[in-house]
Parts: sequence; C-alpha cells; structure tokens
Amino acid sequence: MQQSRWKRLWSDYGYLLVTLAVVVLIFRVLLQLAYVPSGSMETTIPTRSLVVGWRLPYLVSDPAPQRGSIVTFWDEEMGHVLVKRVVGLPGETVSFEGGFVYINGEKLDEDYLPVSGITQSEKDTFQVPEGCIFVMGDNREWSKDSRLLQEPYIPAESIQGQMLLAFSIGSGQSWQGVRWIG
Repeated sequence: MQQSRWKRLWSDYGYLLVTLAVVVLIFRVLLQLAYVPSGSMETTIPTRSLVVGWRLPYLVSDPAPQRGSIVTFWDEEMGHVLVKRVVGLPGETVSFEGGFVYINGEKLDEDYLPVSGITQSEKDTFQVPEGCIFVMGDNREWSKDSRLLQEPYIPAESIQGQMLLAFSIGSGQSWQGVRWIG
C-alpha cells in the first residue's frame, strides 16, 4: 500500500521535480541571469534590464574573453555582480587621450558607444597584467568601471559569463524588448 502511494505521488508530481532539476541545471551551469540596475551600460543595455549570459565555458574551461564582449564578474569592492564590456586584454596598455581609448597606442574603434570622444580617466595609462582584463561601461560618464575601481584589473577567473540577450521592459528605456548582445 505504501509503495503505491509513492508511485502515485511520483506519477502526479514527478514532473515538477524533474522540471525543477532542469531549471537549476540550466541556470546554474549553462546560463546566467543578471540584473543591470544602473545606466552604466546605456544604451547597449538599458537601466533595470535583465540579461542572460552563457556561463558554461567559464565553468568548465578558462576561455580568453574577446575585446568588445560584455561579461559578468563578481566584484568584491562593490559586493555584487557587474556587467561591463572587455576593453583591455592581458599584457596590453590601455590609455586615454582627447576623450578616446587607445590600446597599445592605437585608437580603439568603439562603434557601440552612443557618443564617442567623451571617455575620461583620472589615470592616463593602465598596464593590464597577465591573467586579467580591463573593463568599461558603455555609458562612459556614469560607469564605475576599471577606471575607478580600487583594483582596476579583473582576474580572468572572476568572469562568470558572457552576455547573450538583454530584456528591457518599462517606460523611459532607451529601447524596449529583447536584444541579442552576444
């Protein structure tokens, strides 16, 4: 009698347990959900947006991020996950002049920025150490990023995922809907 009760419970509710296990697997191993509460990535990712990132490569291997990728990482200084764009790679020199970003002395093409020529930094030059990256928000006037963090270089092993999609819903957004950002 007891066994038939368990079989009946499994038959009636087992799908919920399987569904829950699949959801946990998807969002703890394959994908990452992150919330962007500020305008630091405007207009690419509007304020109060939900982003979905690809997490698996950063859990099972040590991929080198590409310049221009939007990544998430845990920031000890701020105590939460940040979403920023990779600008400087290991071993590179990132410098600022005339409102523009230079990588190893060459002007960086930043066609993703809403306004170019406004990037400022109190420190003129950053030498990115091996195993680290230098990140910046697309809203250069309002982003707390590598230019302002006490520890400007983000260890590559701190990267949690690369962003794929952004969901922006609400009034006053620079855009609304779903956007592929990967």
